[in-house]
Amino acid sequence: MKIDLGYIGAIVARNRAKMPPVHEIKNPLAGQQVEVNRNGQAYKLTISDEIKQVQGLMAIPMEKFFHVENVDPSDIFSYRPKDQWLVFSQYLYESKYFDSLSNEEVKKVESILQHITDGVDSLSPYLGISLFGISKEQQHSYEAHLELASSTAALQYFSDTFLSGDVKKGFDQLIQDYVRHNTKIAINHQSVEERFIAARAKIRSLNAPLTYQQSRELSMTNKLGKTVYTQAEIESVIKNYQEMFESIQNEEDLSGVLAKAKEQLLSFATKGISPRDIDYQLARDFVAQRADDTFNRIENYWRMLLQEK
Repeated sequence: MKIDLGYIGAIVARNRAKMPPVHEIKNPLAGQQVEVNRNGQAYKLTISDEIKQVQGLMAIPMEKFFHVENVDPSDIFSYRPKDQWLVFSQYLYESKYFDSLSNEEVKKVESILQHITDGVDSLSPYLGISLFGISKEQQHSYEAHLELASSTAALQYFSDTFLSGDVKKGFDQLIQDYVRHNTKIAINHQSVEERFIAARAKIRSLNAPLTYQQSRELSMTNKLGKTVYTQAEIESVIKNYQEMFESIQNEEDLSGVLAKAKEQLLSFATKGISPRDIDYQLARDFVAQRADDTFNRIENYWRMLLQEK
């Protein structure tokens, strides 16, 4: 599969396929005469019966427009770091999967794929244009791990439920490519707030006057900032999440999995704080509040999937 940087969705591609080539488009004003003046001299010009492509206005290479001059040819998702759903959509379009679907059905499928990859798209450290980004809140590291696992399981659920034969085989391979592209990104991701908290935790306390609440929050965030995770720990928690999401078959399963995943996330994020510590519950509340947006997004796209089953 070769990425088409001009592909922005199946509906647009459908409409484009129905249009004649540029050189065949007839100008509606063809044959009409207009008068123009040049250096005081009047001329009559007849408008051409063909629309000529304007050179220069669209002369910017697509690679530069999308900031993908340095993509990795062996990593197909590096061409669409901010809109990875378009890779899956282009594949389904070129595989003729959409041919039997109405425009409304195509829009539903693309909306599901867009929502599934949106959280992971927002993690990308690479330059690129996000044509259809939904996520606005910057994710913390523990959200990134959850988002990668959930989106991978959701894509596989989509494949297992709606695809078959060679189309499914190719889609499943794309999922593996998606995992390879995003795993390193998710493992190394940290939010700006996390980096600030970690840096502040290394600084000796200043004798500045703080309220009781401020003192509690500083003590708690310093403990979070000093917590260190090995790559093995991160890979293990991602695997645990994925196994949870892979067990989902209906909306009742979804509620239970989200509850289990939330407890796993809170335990992971606060592993450096003892349950007997005065700051333990405050830390759990702090992490839970920051992860709300991700849990809501994950619940939303899983419900979209399950309702289409």
